[in-house]
Amino acid sequence: MMKKHWWIVLSVGVLAIGLGGGYVLQSGDALRQGVPVMLTAAVTGNMESTILTSGIVKVSNEHTLFASGSGDLRNYSIQEGDKVSKGQVIGSIDTSDVSNQIMDVEAQIAILEANIARLSKSVEPEEITKLQEELAQDERDHQTAQQHFERTQSLFTSGVSTQLDVEQAKQKLLTAESKVKVTKQNLLLKQKGPDKAEIQSYEAQIQKLNLEKAKYEKQRVQSSIVSPIDGTVLSTKVKRGKVLSKGEEILTIGDTNSLIVEAEVGESDLRKIKIGQEAVMTGISLGGEQLGGKVSRISPIAVTTQGSEGEKTRVTVIVDLVTTNEYLKPGFHVDVDIVLQKEANAVQVPSECVMTEQDGTTFVWIAENGRAKKKTVTTGIENELSVQIKSGLDGTEELIANPPESLQENVPVFQGPSA
Repeated sequence: MMKKHWWIVLSVGVLAIGLGGGYVLQSGDALRQGVPVMLTAAVTGNMESTILTSGIVKVSNEHTLFASGSGDLRNYSIQEGDKVSKGQVIGSIDTSDVSNQIMDVEAQIAILEANIARLSKSVEPEEITKLQEELAQDERDHQTAQQHFERTQSLFTSGVSTQLDVEQAKQKLLTAESKVKVTKQNLLLKQKGPDKAEIQSYEAQIQKLNLEKAKYEKQRVQSSIVSPIDGTVLSTKVKRGKVLSKGEEILTIGDTNSLIVEAEVGESDLRKIKIGQEAVMTGISLGGEQLGGKVSRISPIAVTTQGSEGEKTRVTVIVDLVTTNEYLKPGFHVDVDIVLQKEANAVQVPSECVMTEQDGTTFVWIAENGRAKKKTVTTGIENELSVQIKSGLDGTEELIANPPESLQENVPVFQGPSA
């Protein structure tokens, strides 16, 4: 009797498939004919379209201090995590070497100023008169030497004087000529006055040395290490007593009450992101709490990295936190939802309900009086789960999710057992 019962059910099932292309299922004592589908419904409510990414918490207002000059680090006992106030002196650099350099520059300036004073000294009339008298005497001496040379040479020709006498007379003449030239040159220089080009050269050297001196004096003033903000010491690179080199990193201070999140987005998502868009942060460090923020900056360049899954090109996006959490620390990782669009009272359906024709038209399948019906719809914003329906539905329809590709209009459908 049992074997006959299963034979009848199997025969009816085969007959139904052959005639209608559908299914015959047994549910208790009743038989249902048609295509089993998963039925769902549209809902109305606030809807958001977001991009999900991850980011690292960082301090927005951060300052790294460097040594303004060389010297021993003194009065420095700061540690990571210490609170500091704006203007607080947290250490100093011994600038005795700088003081010595300033003294050396000042000595060079003094020498140059003395040279300028010497060159700029006015010439007294008595000096001119004295040089003129010297020149007249030198010219007379030269004339006498000339006559003596000519007479000695004449006597040598007559055989009275020797060649040595001629050479000595010639040497006296040359000496007299040289003395006349020197005296004339000195007289011309005195009459001309100071050498302006040489004075200008000294003045230029003094100007250069004064700039160098100002630089050293600035280093001496900046020997104190002062906090530029109210904040927390995030890291320190040196210890008290270290001999610092100019430009060496000392420590980093940041305002931990002003945090940002540095996130990365892919090439395809970047065009959707705009300055001012809202964002929501979640993560292990926040427990179940959500923190709000806004996109404040978008990097002007993209960075390509090589990973286990191949090359990835990403762009950095900065999100300013509007609210914060005492447990949130710089360096923590958080999940970031950047809100692209928001709609209030949006009619929305599961993403798996919306289909697209080859011409780009969007539609959904609905179950109307137990039969499949196709309805064209206009869609709006989308997220990972839902699609907004702007027109084409009134919200009361029974929607078919993940409809089979072979589904046709007016085919009987019913809620399948897997729904």
